[in-house]
Amino acid sequence: MMILVSLPALAARVLFALAAYSDACAKANPDALMWGLLIGFLGLIPGVVYLCIRNSSRNYLVCPNCGFRHYFYDAVCPRCGAPNQPQQNRNPLAGEQARRAKLFLTIAVALTGVTILAVMVFTVFVVSVSSFGGNAFYY
Repeated sequence: MMILVSLPALAARVLFALAAYSDACAKANPDALMWGLLIGFLGLIPGVVYLCIRNSSRNYLVCPNCGFRHYFYDAVCPRCGAPNQPQQNRNPLAGEQARRAKLFLTIAVALTGVTILAVMVFTVFVVSVSSFGGNAFYY
């Protein structure tokens, strides 16, 4: 029974990590992998920290030629040498990555609800079995 409770919780944690990774990639955060791993392994506290600083990486952009993340004030891309265009301030894949982050987050919240429901059912089952299965009489 504990496996039925722990599997959705583990899947929810992985999906929260994937949602944070996808969101960080959509915002051209160079530390996207780090945030995904921190939230995946440590859970709630790095998730709250990420939510607090997620919009602070606006000074990066993604080169449309090679996909390299670099500072917006670089005249050319450090990897391929393509010139930066004045309107180039977004990740070209940001829309897809943001949709993926929303999908992962929605599934993770649903799995968290399933986990909470499974814990409640498990608790009621254990209490009912222990109260009716013994020879104790209450007067």
